[in-house]
Amino acid sequence: MITRRLFLRMLAGLPALAAAAAQAGPRFRQLRHTLTADRYRLVLVFDSAVRYEQRVLRRPDRLVLDIDGAAMKPSVKIPVLQGSPVKGVRHHNHRDGRLRVVLDLIGPRPHQIRQWPVAAGSGSRLVVDVMRGWNAPPTRPRPAASRPPSRPPAAARGGRKRMVVVIDPGHGGKDPGAVGKRKTYEKNVVLSISKKLYQALKATPGITPHLTRSADKYLRLGARTRIAGRRKGDLFVSVHADAARRRSARGASVYMLSTRGASSAQARWLADRENAADLIGGEDLIDVRDQQLQDVMIDMGQGAVTEYSQLAGEGMVHSLKRIGRMHSTRVERAGFAVLKAPMASVLVETGFISNAAEEKLLRTDKHQRRVALALRDGIRRYHRDNPEFS
Repeated sequence: MITRRLFLRMLAGLPALAAAAAQAGPRFRQLRHTLTADRYRLVLVFDSAVRYEQRVLRRPDRLVLDIDGAAMKPSVKIPVLQGSPVKGVRHHNHRDGRLRVVLDLIGPRPHQIRQWPVAAGSGSRLVVDVMRGWNAPPTRPRPAASRPPSRPPAAARGGRKRMVVVIDPGHGGKDPGAVGKRKTYEKNVVLSISKKLYQALKATPGITPHLTRSADKYLRLGARTRIAGRRKGDLFVSVHADAARRRSARGASVYMLSTRGASSAQARWLADRENAADLIGGEDLIDVRDQQLQDVMIDMGQGAVTEYSQLAGEGMVHSLKRIGRMHSTRVERAGFAVLKAPMASVLVETGFISNAAEEKLLRTDKHQRRVALALRDGIRRYHRDNPEFS
């Protein structure tokens, strides 16, 4: 039986319960926007999936998003991009627990809104595209209970933008890389795998591949990233064959850049070894530490480059697991100098050349082809699931 005193105590506790419920909603993480030749893109990143409604209002033209249970600090400002079809973006936290985001449009415009998962299921992105012209039809409103799809709908997969992939065979020339007991040189193995990957991607619709080297040539680390930049790469894939002090170590692994230390002792040791490539012949690392790359690194900590590197790496881990043993089943992180390109970048260790069994495998054309096709599948998965290419 509920007494009057207990009832009043329950009523008194309702505000606290409401506040706790509000805190349990999706938390806003970051915002970014870009302008391309055909569209304005606004990306709102949350720590979990969101429920939202959208409306188009006229006179004046506006696109309104109401996001349940979310909030954004008033200090978050969204500057206007010159030449954009969006002349301003406003936001307001409603008392009922909704976050309202308003895009003020320069006239009626086609638009598309999608929700995509963040890498490793650690959040959700709300991607809003407003077209600069009328070459794309507006999409139908999404229901309030919209959830992030595990993959884009079929309509979104058709006619995707081309993705430029720069494949970087590690080492080369006077830098042999790791050397196995049977005198297998890493530089030769990874060049062969990279060429096979190049041919596989060349036959893949929507992807344009390039190689940083196609012969036994020595390239400094900075030269590799500059080649990727000149090619206007969207994804940089550096291909290597691992080595370890323990001869029993085996399996493939995938790495991305870390600006805050390595994810494991092996990752740190490996990064130090790979970064030493520029010390061959008395050279140093100064060309990969210029101001431009430092500026890129400052932006990478919370930016799209880190997020997309993680997504690309996860796609490759998923594919490599299907063909053999993995040394690590997650995307590892370390301070690889060669991954400081201003684009999504991963380093793939295709196996341990220091392991006798894996050295034998890595010497065979059959296994090299299997690795190349697995990497192709991971890259194709990344291209399919990345809204930047829709």
